[in-house]
Amino acid sequence: MLRYSKQQQEAVLNHRRMHEAHHKAMAAQYPMMQGNAGFMGNASPLPREVWGIWDTESVELQRSVLAVFNDLAASVATPMNLGKLVHFFRTTSDSSVANISLDGRGKAKTDQPLMEYHGTPLPIVDSNFSYGWRQMLAAQSEGENLEMDGRMNAMRRVAEKLEDIALNGDDAIVVGGNELYGLRTNPNRATRSTGATLNGGTGTEWNAEVVATLKLLHGMNVKRPATLYVNWDDWFYASNTDFSTQYPNKTIAQRIQEIGGVQNVIPSDSVPANEIIAVVKDRQLIQVLNGMPMSFRAKFRANPEDDYSFLVMASAALEIKYDADGNSGVAHSAPA
Repeated sequence: MLRYSKQQQEAVLNHRRMHEAHHKAMAAQYPMMQGNAGFMGNASPLPREVWGIWDTESVELQRSVLAVFNDLAASVATPMNLGKLVHFFRTTSDSSVANISLDGRGKAKTDQPLMEYHGTPLPIVDSNFSYGWRQMLAAQSEGENLEMDGRMNAMRRVAEKLEDIALNGDDAIVVGGNELYGLRTNPNRATRSTGATLNGGTGTEWNAEVVATLKLLHGMNVKRPATLYVNWDDWFYASNTDFSTQYPNKTIAQRIQEIGGVQNVIPSDSVPANEIIAVVKDRQLIQVLNGMPMSFRAKFRANPEDDYSFLVMASAALEIKYDADGNSGVAHSAPA
């Protein structure tokens, strides 16, 4: 789950203060519309508790839906100015040679590394919803806190898109030739074809698939503990199936978590069945660009009888880094 930086908090709070001040000014301009009499509409400031409730539910929704995105965001997120469209990282090639002598007078040719920059676009994901002014009037008169399907649906759409971007990127987002990739689509990830059906596979088959996936990382000289992202149903099966008849008190899941190099296993409905994604969560290899965590904005309304319109917005992207030889910290096993 993304966390607000100090600047992001100030941006959201300032907008809400302006929104409340505008409501108070409208109420003063239309005194006959106060006190739940007549067409109050937007002339009544929204209670502060409304915003607090929305923020709490946003966090709960992310925890229940964004398994892959939240896990990465909690570990390797980095704040980014929302005004920037692309974040660049630099790769440096190998260079120079070692010279050996007795007099210390180096005779090796001088050299310098080749430096290149690679960009990751930072998109904005948004979803809008609105209420009629009479709906708001009725809700306020009854002390309701706007528990409406429109709000929950808008939050869900944004949450699911962030998860989708983390896994699959979006080929429609391209800035200066830099495309938005995900864990399953980045061309610099190491790949292989799985040879077993995990939901129904034996403990030995599970072990072989995980070890082969980790070896993809080793082949890129990334020999550090990795987090595995797997399908939720596949992992549920592994968590409730004995590894073998010789080890009746140990499940497949328990054995997999004992494999050297497995740091953690995160199940998610968004990961396709029979796929294993191994990620080394190191900022030198991967990071979540945090332009703005999921936030809520009320759009400007000029008249009390205008509809209430709201915007759910987030800005984030997964940046998968790689070296000058194309080695990254992501390995992907999937059916052929």
